[in-house]
Amino acid sequence: MVIYLSLKPIKKKRLFEEIILAIEQYIKNENIQPGGKLPSENELSSIFQVSKTAVREAMSVLQANGLIEKRSGAGIFLKEIEGINTVSKSLVKNLFQNSEILEVLEFRRGIEVEAVSLAAIRATPEDIERISQAHEELIAANKAGGLGLEEDYNFHYAIILASHNSIYKEVFNKIASKFEEGMRISKLQSAKVPGRFAQAYKEHEDILKAICLKDPKLASEAMRHHLLENERKIWNGLQDS
Repeated sequence: MVIYLSLKPIKKKRLFEEIILAIEQYIKNENIQPGGKLPSENELSSIFQVSKTAVREAMSVLQANGLIEKRSGAGIFLKEIEGINTVSKSLVKNLFQNSEILEVLEFRRGIEVEAVSLAAIRATPEDIERISQAHEELIAANKAGGLGLEEDYNFHYAIILASHNSIYKEVFNKIASKFEEGMRISKLQSAKVPGRFAQAYKEHEDILKAICLKDPKLASEAMRHHLLENERKIWNGLQDS
């Protein structure tokens, strides 16, 4: 069985929430219909690199809501699709409110808009190659059916490195886990919006082009637009919950 998910090991306190979000994405990627079989708890534990206890908790939530059925000796089967979508939206709202992601989004605007402006001035050919490669790898990951979380992170981190400001790099490293948490939610929302991945590629290309042109103002504007679009997407997803 091929599972099209590009997620790093899950490292949250409430692991079952992210497991449910990822299961929803898997169901969409594989076009599983009611009655279709899902991966076993052991397989899910291996996929997400989390304990079987966390997987069992996630499946218990889905089973309690009547969304899956466990058949002894046969496996786990999907009973309803829309209900999982409803549960996952509620969990996204919980994740957003409980993990202070709003503050992370505000912080990103504060640091990345300025960092990209410095990158437009200071980026070396090697820096530009690193940013470009991360962008291409993100496109490839999405085309392969994955979310491209690691690749997207690498794109933004490469820009931080290209700013050649050691304090930006140090601070960015310290908030990496929160940054990835917000990015994961953003990408899960993107997967639900037709054309959003293509739009993000265009925004990345605009950022990269401005860096290549060594235009700090244009680079800052492109980055601000990209981050605000991400924030709008998250908020819209929450309002639709």
